[in-house]
Amino acid sequence: MTTSSPRSVAPVRIALAAPVIAGGFALAAAPAALAATHYFDNGPHEIVAQAPATVQGAPVDPTDLREKVVDQAGVLSGSEKGDIEAAITQLQERKSLNAYVVYMTTFGGEDPDQWAKTAVNDRGSNTAVVAIATEDRKYAIATGGAWNDSQEAAMEKAAFAQLSNQNFPAAGLAAINSVNGSGGGDGEGGPDGALLAGGVGAAALAGGGFYAYGRRKEKKNEADQITAAKELKPGDVDSLGRLPTPTLEKLAKDTLVQTDESIRVGKEELEIARDEFGADRVRPFTAAMNEATAALQRAFRIHQRLYDAIPETEPEKRAMLIDIVSSCGKAEDALNMRSKQFTDLRNLLIKAPDEIEAIIRRIIDLRARIEPAQATLADLHQRYTDEVLQSIADNIDVANGSIAEAEDQLNTARKLADQPAGQQGALVDVLRAAQHAVEVADTNLTAIEHAEANIARARQNLNALIDEIEDELDQIEQLKRETTQGALVDVAALNTVSERARAQLAELRGRADSDPLDVYTRLTHLDSEIDAEIDRARGVVSDQQRKLQLFDQQMNVATAQIQSAEDLINSRGRIIGSQARTLLAESKRQYAEAHNRRVDDTANAIEFARAATDTSRRASQAAQADVAEYRRMQTNQTMGDIAQAVIWASILGGGGGGGGFGGGFGGGGGGGFSGGGTTSRSGSF
Repeated sequence: MTTSSPRSVAPVRIALAAPVIAGGFALAAAPAALAATHYFDNGPHEIVAQAPATVQGAPVDPTDLREKVVDQAGVLSGSEKGDIEAAITQLQERKSLNAYVVYMTTFGGEDPDQWAKTAVNDRGSNTAVVAIATEDRKYAIATGGAWNDSQEAAMEKAAFAQLSNQNFPAAGLAAINSVNGSGGGDGEGGPDGALLAGGVGAAALAGGGFYAYGRRKEKKNEADQITAAKELKPGDVDSLGRLPTPTLEKLAKDTLVQTDESIRVGKEELEIARDEFGADRVRPFTAAMNEATAALQRAFRIHQRLYDAIPETEPEKRAMLIDIVSSCGKAEDALNMRSKQFTDLRNLLIKAPDEIEAIIRRIIDLRARIEPAQATLADLHQRYTDEVLQSIADNIDVANGSIAEAEDQLNTARKLADQPAGQQGALVDVLRAAQHAVEVADTNLTAIEHAEANIARARQNLNALIDEIEDELDQIEQLKRETTQGALVDVAALNTVSERARAQLAELRGRADSDPLDVYTRLTHLDSEIDAEIDRARGVVSDQQRKLQLFDQQMNVATAQIQSAEDLINSRGRIIGSQARTLLAESKRQYAEAHNRRVDDTANAIEFARAATDTSRRASQAAQADVAEYRRMQTNQTMGDIAQAVIWASILGGGGGGGGFGGGFGGGGGGGFSGGGTTSRSGSF
């Protein structure tokens, strides 16, 4: 054997090592190439347009994936496509990862790995692409840097098991669900995670598996939420605003249908009532029906806008859904209030004979009280001046006149009660007139019977009552100022009762000594009216205060979340890509919109604050994915440097005693190393 000189050996070593050197340089260059790449991460709520038509038999353009599920091969039904889309949505919400499933007839001669990698690089590092060519009988699965190896392996295993049985729809669904159910999906992954992912993928194949179970459980939870939501009052916008959007959407649709049906039935009953009682008697019911119909039509118009071609933001959509529920609730309330009155009318007509007998018994009792009341009034005149008794001086005459009126109405009622059905409509008015006359007589006699006690109470409490009314007038002024905080207080109603109260106080204050009974009675009635208006206004103010409190709480959460996202992005500089920055900017816009609406539109302001919190959280997730991608690049760079050092040491160090490099880089089942952090797996079936 001829021994080579050292000079002749060196070129041979270099020549033999050339492929390895090239591989080492390529390995080292890959992270640098990735660092120079400008990538965009697609957020979990990306808005997509309908994909353009693709020529049958031609490959799909990997840079033009406009739908999450592309079926150029025509192998999916509508429901199968919807199942895969739902699984991808679940993946976005749970893992903050994005995915596309593409069915086409052929890769058109292009390498499947390269096709899938091109698609991933176009969509961002948090994206995975499952591409299946049905006529080529080839597939490729590529993932960006935010995915780990165990997730990619689980997707391939789950998809291949179905493709080998020609079950194309299940292949895409199983691939996505293998990651949805993987316990190791959020970490570095490992054998256990890959095994679990593969198990979930296999389970999805057997009659729906874990995904079907999860969907059933999710539907049950949604049904429970709907049931609870239906118990809420339509005007309780705070509670409605806390419902998840899907629940709110289902509630709005159900409420719309229910209200439409209620109005339809109500119109039929109104026609019957009109024939039975006449148009005049049912006029209040007609007005209520018109009010309910107008509210329903408003709800229908909102529903139409909500589902037209113009998309709404999430806060706008939620506000419109709440408006639909509230409008339908107002319609139902208007009908229910009049429905009870209508029922009372019909019951009064049905029970007319019993009502006539009851009025007769009351008239007999009233006549028996006339003579004692006359004696009591005469005794009072002996002890009090005429001015003090002025308010009850004519009560005996008024009582006698009312009793006579009641008796006349009863005579008419008896005649109407003998008429055939359909001709008794006036009986209701006659009976109510008789009842009113009886009440007037009773009130006047009672005033005489309790006059002495009332006079004593009036003298004792009159000044306190006046002070109370004056204090309530001050409260009215305070409540009116709450409009500056967005409370929709009925200022006109408060002004009306306030002006009337001031006028009556000025008139009655001078008569407190001469006629305390009348003054006290009138001021007591006035106080009741003021209390009613104040209670209504306080309810409105209280509702607004609760909304503002909820708004402030939500804004505090949004402030903290936005600040956290901004700190993360600012501290990492150019490592953070455009998606995270775009989401942060959008969250700030939503935050500003919430602040601007705080007083004038508090309900929607709360929704914008919630949206700002959610968007800034997504910004943080996108930024964290960028940081993880950067760390991965740094690790790859380090490995490249080590590879170069080993190669040059081998070349320059000499010796080695034979052996050499077995294998090389890449190889296997179509996988390999790719610049930009994108990896892939492919094969045939």
